[in-house]
Amino acid sequence: MKTTRLIVGLGNPGAKYTETRHNIGFLSLDALAAAAGASFQAHARVPALVASWREGDLRWLAVKPVTFMNLSGRAVVAALNFWKTPLETLLVVADDVELKPGMMRLRAAGSDGGHHGLESVIEHLGTKRFARLRLGIGRPPPDSPAPLADWLLQRFTSLELPWMRELVKRSVLAVETWARQGASAAMNLFNAAAPHERLPPQTPHP
Repeated sequence: MKTTRLIVGLGNPGAKYTETRHNIGFLSLDALAAAAGASFQAHARVPALVASWREGDLRWLAVKPVTFMNLSGRAVVAALNFWKTPLETLLVVADDVELKPGMMRLRAAGSDGGHHGLESVIEHLGTKRFARLRLGIGRPPPDSPAPLADWLLQRFTSLELPWMRELVKRSVLAVETWARQGASAAMNLFNAAAPHERLPPQTPHP
């Protein structure tokens, strides 16, 4: 029996937003697809860039909405409806300013935490009961001249890049664990893990 895993990364489309803090969900999906040798293409029926691949009976769908962050829910609903896959197969990957840089948390449900992309997903789905992987980017330093909304749309600095790249790498492992072994296994492995610690061995793609 074939099983689908629908992973949606939240971010803003276009070169202007490449490698910005708010787009770390896109960066995670880029790394996930690259590890599988898949590439993103525009989709005719879903407002998103989509990469898909198979691993035995497991069908992977990586989705990057092109609706802009605050309308992400439109793409999520369109994807669920187009592929006729239940809510239990969905994982949303997003940035989180309340988590320390480099940390991540996977939850089976929860609030939007002030994240407008998650707010849109909850609004369009009509429920908070879907899995989400939150990637910690922290908050701007106290002396930052930029307000939070502007800071989120800035690119990672050279000092931030090392932990960002490590976080993206770990997020791929977390997503793969969720897809293959379930949410409980992924939460046990990654929610308690500090950066650079307790990394499971890489599983090669067939």
